[in-house]
Amino acid sequence: MKKTILWSATFLSLFALAACSNSKSSENQTKKETTSSSKVTSSSKTSNSKNSATHSTNTSPSSSQANTNNSEKVQKSSSPLSGYSAEQVEYARVTETLLSYYKYDYQPVSISVTKNGANHQVFPFSGSVVVPQDTVTLSFSSDNTMAGTTIVTYSSNHNGSINFYKDPNHYQDERYLKDSAWVKEESQKLLDSSQTLAIPTSFDEQAAQIISKIEIK
Repeated sequence: MKKTILWSATFLSLFALAACSNSKSSENQTKKETTSSSKVTSSSKTSNSKNSATHSTNTSPSSSQANTNNSEKVQKSSSPLSGYSAEQVEYARVTETLLSYYKYDYQPVSISVTKNGANHQVFPFSGSVVVPQDTVTLSFSSDNTMAGTTIVTYSSNHNGSINFYKDPNHYQDERYLKDSAWVKEESQKLLDSSQTLAIPTSFDEQAAQIISKIEIK
């Protein structure tokens, strides 16, 4: 009986020691897992922080570019000639440049535009030489009288300049109707008198004041 009790006591002691050892092992494992989890969380935060910084750096140029584009759009929309067609802008600019060229000190009350196809006659009479390229006949007046009207025919050089000659306001000489050889000679002289004129954008403020008066035929 004593031996049985002794063996039981010994067995219980061994069981208690094993349980204690397992408890410590479990605690150590829990600490390791907690430490590992903490490291993973810290690493995740650091990674997220880096990604956030990288995203901020990458999007910054795009924002800057967008702001630049918006600024350019505002500048374009603020042009005094915005809202009009390219043709209307051209005619208004040519008119203002010619006003400056001839040193006229008025703004026209009326502007008329006639588009001419290739081989348009310089004079509207038999025998006249022709202009081989497309042209525009532009007339503008200070008071809607013939004396106050200027008529020019021009062709674009497509580089910001035009070639132009000044048309007669009237054809009173009877030779226009009777002498085709004379008409040919005089029309050639007029065509040869053509001049090249640069069309700047510096008159856009004035052009904006007359562009609505342009009548295209």
